[in-house]
Amino acid sequence: MKQQINLFFHALFFYSRIPAGKINYSEENLTKAFRYFPLIGIIVGAIGGGIFLLSRWIFPVPVALVISVAVMVIVTGALHEDGLSDFFDGFGGGRDKERILAIMKESTIGAYGVIALILLFVSKLTLLLSINPSHIITVLIASHASSRMMPIFLINSSHYARTGESKAMHTRRRTDKVTFVIALIFGLLPLVFISWKIILVVIPVYAMIVMVLKKYTERKIGGFTGDVLGALQQFSELAFYLVCAALYPIS
Repeated sequence: MKQQINLFFHALFFYSRIPAGKINYSEENLTKAFRYFPLIGIIVGAIGGGIFLLSRWIFPVPVALVISVAVMVIVTGALHEDGLSDFFDGFGGGRDKERILAIMKESTIGAYGVIALILLFVSKLTLLLSINPSHIITVLIASHASSRMMPIFLINSSHYARTGESKAMHTRRRTDKVTFVIALIFGLLPLVFISWKIILVVIPVYAMIVMVLKKYTERKIGGFTGDVLGALQQFSELAFYLVCAALYPIS
């Protein structure tokens, strides 16, 4: 039990800005902590949903959604959004593997990254505004949990592209079976509260996103990086909102 709590705190510390207890850190533990990555998504989505519910008592729905999205970004430290911006900067501005990897590692943000973030948040808010408000809480929880399974699928089906030291070195090795199964349970659990029609559409859409990104990044840089994983989570989350906007429309 202590080991599982330690792994959960690893995930909480690395994938959010929520204060975590003292951890017995190791790269191996951080890899195993992927089993709680979707659980972090459940927590983030629940916080966002709770903020939306509270804000809606005071503000109109659009304002409540803006506050909710902003709080979720703060809770995660914009970790995945940062990955998305670096992804577009690297693949948009680099012509070969070395240049793409170098750009993604830079601390500055370029035009491609800025434009990607603007389009990301405009798209998120537009899609969430198109969803029936009564479903927002379950949509936020399910989207954040299930979308965090997609990077785990990519880690287990592709290769880490960088050599040398990096912040995402723990993704070099594939997860063990126990970690994968636990993560899958947490990723799928919130879907129980989602319409089966959405599930039937989301699953093949998720699969397509993973396959397309895998093929593209392997062709360009030979595999994935931490930024690619962050971008994948954001692409998947956005896809979930898109499907829900079509099947949970405002009546």
